Amino acid sequence: PGGLVDLTAAAESSVNAVVYIKVTQTGKTQRVTVQDPFSDFFGDFFGFGGRGQQPQQREYKAPDRHGAGSGVIISSDGYIVTNNHVVGEADQIEVKLNDNREFKGRIIGCDATTDLALIKIDGKDLPTIPIGNSDELKLGQWVLAVGNPFNLTSTVTAGIVSAKARTLGANGIESFIQTDAAINAGNSGGALVNEKGELVGINAMLYSQ
Repeated sequence: PGGLVDLTAAAESSVNAVVYIKVTQTGKTQRVTVQDPFSDFFGDFFGFGGRGQQPQQREYKAPDRHGAGSGVIISSDGYIVTNNHVVGEADQIEVKLNDNREFKGRIIGCDATTDLALIKIDGKDLPTIPIGNSDELKLGQWVLAVGNPFNLTSTVTAGIVSAKARTLGANGIESFIQTDAAINAGNSGGALVNEKGELVGINAMLYSQ
């Protein structure tokens, strides 16, 4: 009591179970009808019968979209929790572990109202984070945010629980844990862990001006 909290064990035990998720949303192909705006004018002017030319059908493919985030392995056979906004629209999911192993991921289920998603990779004996009870968190308690901000893998930041049951109007159902641990783009879907290394939340959003 009264001593400094040692977060090294919690950081070392949790970082291996937090993964980097890269997603690809395939650009859609659209068919459009086009008409040469000059066909009638030049057809009449030069007399080669441009008037009445049939519209043409053309296909356009939008470019693929890429994104990235984090995820937390919760079972040794490859079930991973992340945010719905990270993987919800993905056509391809690539998962990279802290030891640089890479896997193809597939969506098991998504819930937009809580911004949570469950994906699966085919692996075994994978590192996991034990799940704690977020209801037991206290204001001022130390927590770690583990994720991949700015595409930098295996990043740990520390802070305290600043508020509980915070509502921001972002999702249909929400009761956020607010923390002052640094969370940046790419941390979405990563782990919020207590000093025991237990998972107590999924990093979901950055709130700032």
